[in-house]
Amino acid sequence: MPGKLVHVDSWSEIETMTEGVVKSETFLDYLRTLPWCKQGDNILVAVHKGTPEVLAQMPEREVKVFPGGIAVKMQKSVISNFQSKYDEGQPLPVVLVWKPEAVEIWYRKIKPTDFPYDAWSDTTAAAYEQERVLIPAEEIDPQFASAHAEVFGKVNACPSMMPQY
Repeated sequence: MPGKLVHVDSWSEIETMTEGVVKSETFLDYLRTLPWCKQGDNILVAVHKGTPEVLAQMPEREVKVFPGGIAVKMQKSVISNFQSKYDEGQPLPVVLVWKPEAVEIWYRKIKPTDFPYDAWSDTTAAAYEQERVLIPAEEIDPQFASAHAEVFGKVNACPSMMPQY
């Protein structure tokens, strides 16, 4: 069953939302507007900004730290840092990975403003820990699979310098 959809007007609303509720007018509609490229047979990738629509998906979710895939709890300081950078007009970058079964939000706490581009060309930066939040398709929208297929059919392949997600 998909999560309830609500509109987010302020950062304080993001901080008070819990229980995996999908937040934005519809997160799926928001996903459709992003600049996607495709990898392989079914993966969409977008380098984007940590906007309220994206960040509203992150609280109260498990985070995995890579390399290693160690599960940790989302730290409030991560959301707070994203919030302050957005408020300053310099939102931190994220990589959104849209797979048939879920959307992944990737970010980095070490030198976050350079993410992900520095890691694509610098082995030192590629070794920095990255964190990933996973939002299962069933928590987003019943039309998730058809929207994914529609967008996938319209976009070009990702640049070869981009790692496989």
